[in-house]
Amino acid sequence: MKMKQERESYLLLEEPRMYRAFMTLAYPVVLANLLKSLHDLVDTYFIGQMENSVAAQAGISVTWPLLNILLSFGMGLSIAGVAIVSQYLGSGQKERARASGGLLLVLSALIGLGVNLLVFVLAPGVLTLMGAKGGTYDAGLTYLRVRSFEMVFLLVFSAFQAIFQARGDTSTPVKLSVFSVAVNICLTAWFVRGLNWGIFGASLATLLGQAAAVPPCLWLLFRQKGDLYLRRQDLRIVKEDLRVMVRLALPSAASQAFSSLGFLVLQAVILHFGDAIAAAFSIGNKVSNLLLIPVSALSSILAAFVGQNVGAGNKERARRAYCTSRNIGIIFSILGAGVIFFFRRPLLSLLTNDGETLGYAMEYAVWVLLTQPLMALFQNYLGVFNGSGNTRYAFIVVSARLWLIRLPMILGFYLFTDLKQQGIWYAMVISNLLISVICALLFRRVDFEPKVRRAAEA
Repeated sequence: MKMKQERESYLLLEEPRMYRAFMTLAYPVVLANLLKSLHDLVDTYFIGQMENSVAAQAGISVTWPLLNILLSFGMGLSIAGVAIVSQYLGSGQKERARASGGLLLVLSALIGLGVNLLVFVLAPGVLTLMGAKGGTYDAGLTYLRVRSFEMVFLLVFSAFQAIFQARGDTSTPVKLSVFSVAVNICLTAWFVRGLNWGIFGASLATLLGQAAAVPPCLWLLFRQKGDLYLRRQDLRIVKEDLRVMVRLALPSAASQAFSSLGFLVLQAVILHFGDAIAAAFSIGNKVSNLLLIPVSALSSILAAFVGQNVGAGNKERARRAYCTSRNIGIIFSILGAGVIFFFRRPLLSLLTNDGETLGYAMEYAVWVLLTQPLMALFQNYLGVFNGSGNTRYAFIVVSARLWLIRLPMILGFYLFTDLKQQGIWYAMVISNLLISVICALLFRRVDFEPKVRRAAEA
């Protein structure tokens, strides 16, 4: 264990071959997220073969914004946790890193309980406000209420992943993710196809798959090996540590909440075009996640890379980490988009048995694949902003992309043109292009100075 942690620290702080260091740390996370994306496709495949598949897929598509809004603070804590723990480790403050890890775990569990209650109670009203009706409403309500019981497990695992990634251990969370996804896929096939439980079966399989990963997470966190195991006394809320974490977490949480609220409005607009277009939007996003999720994984590794080197005072290495991650992400997204483009019809055909939905999904896939290199840029900017502690920049760009650019354009196309659903596709491409320019301007202001110390002293 000690040799493993020394190797991870060397890769983050000293390895001169940056591409080798980055790929060594990133490939396990990329693999895990590809498996999660594969699970989403498998989930969509089984649901897409149901008799009422269009309503079921449309129902699932409208649930995610609400889930993400209520999960936003927990996810913001995880982002802040990577920055805080990695910067403490980089500066040699192991006790502070351990205390911050314990606080992150406690807060994540508490927020998970709160989100569980809110999702279960608010689901009917929110779905009604979004305009969901009939089969779409029934499917969305079932999916939301079952998935609400997953929230504690999901946020505890996110805290575990943040702590391990902050110290450079990307392989251990991957092993548990593989286990969780395997359980999920097997149960989805059994519940949906074998037992004919439909949406209830798909959501229950996801809940049980996530829950299965938590006991080994806790065992690994408290196992007394290495430099960053947790102790019982670390599971407490210390005012100073809480102030630092909340200060860095709030911008990340707010950006995710604003983003999710924007997608909530977007889904409400899309529902006005009919269930087929809403289902196509959901299916197209599942395919794009094959490329986006690995790029997001690179972003999370970049945050740890930048955080540890900022804590150690290695400004130039932190900058080089961004350039390395950016180049890998762009190359991956271009190559991946090219491959998926030529196979999009057979792939999309597996996910729906409705001809109208397939036609819209084919149209959407072209535009979403074109924008993948821009999304790679965007995700890497988020990684460097979060890892350096400039989480307010992440808030600015995430909020601006949806609220100042994309949603006004979509509403404008909807109200003043005859573009219909094409206006959504165009607005997504243009908003990703414009936000990349804004990110580049904000990146010039990143000074790569430790923000943990500043936050603690403020």
